[in-house]
Formats: sequence, structure tokens, C-alpha cells
Amino acid sequence: MNDLSLIEKFRADVPPPAPESLARARAAMFTVGAEPTRRSRWIWRLAPAAALAAAVAVAAGVVTQPESRPAAPAPRAEGPAGSSAPVLPSNASDAAGLLRLAAAEVRAEPVLRVGPGQVLFFESIEAQDNIENLETKPTWVPPQEINRKIWLPVDGSTAGLLIQTVTRTGEKFHVPLDADGTTPYLTGLPTESKAMRDWLYTVDAGTAAEDGPDAAAWDKLGETLREKYLTPDSRAALYEAAATIPGTILVKRADLAGRRGMAVSRLSGPVRFDYIFDARTYEFLGERVVVVGHLKPYPKGVVSRYTAQLRTAVVDKVGQLP
Repeated sequence: MNDLSLIEKFRADVPPPAPESLARARAAMFTVGAEPTRRSRWIWRLAPAAALAAAVAVAAGVVTQPESRPAAPAPRAEGPAGSSAPVLPSNASDAAGLLRLAAAEVRAEPVLRVGPGQVLFFESIEAQDNIENLETKPTWVPPQEINRKIWLPVDGSTAGLLIQTVTRTGEKFHVPLDADGTTPYLTGLPTESKAMRDWLYTVDAGTAAEDGPDAAAWDKLGETLREKYLTPDSRAALYEAAATIPGTILVKRADLAGRRGMAVSRLSGPVRFDYIFDARTYEFLGERVVVVGHLKPYPKGVVSRYTAQLRTAVVDKVGQLP
């Protein structure tokens, strides 16, 4: 298998870059599967990229040199009087520290209350790159931004709506989302870090076998944060559980959509997967995929795709803005 076929395999789950195609593909994702993957966006699936990264390195017969290597899991700090609770660091000196600081901040937030018939609204900016002339002379095309607004009824019993606007042209695409009975308002997740870690590592056996349990848990972390609402205690437990995933690194400068951030990251061959937090408030900002090694036709160091979360709110009806 040559590099071109490997790249083609990697991008097999990516529809054509035209926004109407993107909209149809994403709409289809909202009608199949069970939580937490039901609303996972195809562009962030870890498994294809992980397979590509490993396969390209083998096929090319080269050893990639990533920008930084994953550190061994940090030892668990003990709290006062022999408590098993981790000590909150004074600053984000490593990935686990950043996640624990983010957990402490989010735990202090008020719960977002919803009533019968109400709708969760999410707004984000996302961008996906493209590979042109795949069969002849593959050429990398930088990500193009789309503003994404989505309305998801809390009880899942009525239809939702997705509106995508191409940033460069202003062109809009409206995609109705069928009701499927599932909710984006997650209230049943664990609120304690150990139980949350057990939940995070409960993944499909095939996925765990292909990616490894740590990579599968890392992917599930991102799926859980996308266009869903978790109570503050559950989100804090999620961050604390993620802090125990081995192989994470801290990227001290990871700006996103004009906001200064820091990232907790994992490497998969020449590809790095970042979850980005505000460098000052530790609010979750979004995620990105960065090519840090040699992977033709990608220039080394480019951001392949990203999403920046802008707003989460409760509204009374689909289509209403907060």
C-alpha cells in the first residue's frame, strides 16, 4: 500500500468539501448510534487518523520525530491526611495539572437549568482542510471556516436544526435534524473521577482493539464534550478522569479563534490531537488536529482541522437565538 492509498483511506470518511455535502454527512450522523457517539462529528474520529499515522510511518519506512514526546503518567499526589484526592496544582505545569485546574473551575459553575420543551443551542466555528488531486498530484488545501449553529431539543422528541454559514462567502445551509429520542443534556454521568474514568474507558471492543484503550478513551473525551451539556460536577469528573490517561503532553501555546489557549494533547505518529483550554480561566475552548511529523502531502506543522466552541445556551424553540 502506497502513501496515496493510505491518505485516501484516511479521508474515506470525509465527504467532499462543499458545504452542502458536509451538511448532509453531519445530518446523517445525528440519526444513528447511541450516546455518546451519536452526535460525534465525523471530522474528529481518532481511529482513522491513528491508523493513517501508524501506517504511513511503516509504509514510508521512516521514523517520524514529533515535536515533543508523551511523558509517563504523572504520579498521583496525595491530599492532606492521607486523602486520595489529588492536590490542585498552583499552575498548569503539565497536561494533568491543566485538566485538574479546569475541573476546579468548572465545578464552581452554576447548573444550566432547562424546562419541558426547551432546546439546547450550540454555536461553534469549525474548519476542515482538503486534499485536492488525490490520484495525480495530491495538494493540501488549508482549512476553510464554517460557522455552525445547532438546536437540539432537550427531550429528543422533536426535530432539531443545523445552520451552517460559510465564513468566506456568507452562504447558508439549513439541515433539519430528525428526532431520535436522545438528549444532549446529560444528567446521568458520574460525578466522581474514578467512576468517570471507568465510564470513559468503557468503549466498543473493536475500537479499543484497533486504537488501544488509552487512545479510545481520549477520543471518547472529545465526543462527550461536543454539542452536549454536562452538569458541572460531571464535567469536572470528566477532566479529572482525563488527567489519568497515560501519554498526554502539555502544549503551552495553542491559540484558537483569536483566544489564547493551552492544550492537553496526545500523539499518534505524526499527528497530534489537542483539547484546548483558555490559558487564564481554564475554560474549554475547542480542539484541533496538528500534523507535527512527516505526512505527505501535509506541510509539517499545519493545523489540519479545528473547532472552536463559542456559545451554549437554553432557548424556548428551535431556530431561536439566545
